[in-house]
Amino acid sequence: MRMGPAALLLFSLASVARAADAPATAPAAGGLEVPEAVYDAGKVDRGVTVRHEFVLKNVGPGELSINAKPG
Repeated sequence: MRMGPAALLLFSLASVARAADAPATAPAAGGLEVPEAVYDAGKVDRGVTVRHEFVLKNVGPGELSINAKPG
């Protein structure tokens, strides 16, 4: 199957237009460091609320986004 010159030109222009819309590079991602990733609360009686805070550190060059859904 042969493409005519007009069809080839149209295809080429469409490809260039898509490439121009794409971002040049992806944004830098954040990196997550969790010094204490596991916590052992030991034996907990029924009805007792246990709380613990985990420290999260962004070690990457970009922004780190954390979407938590407690409960």
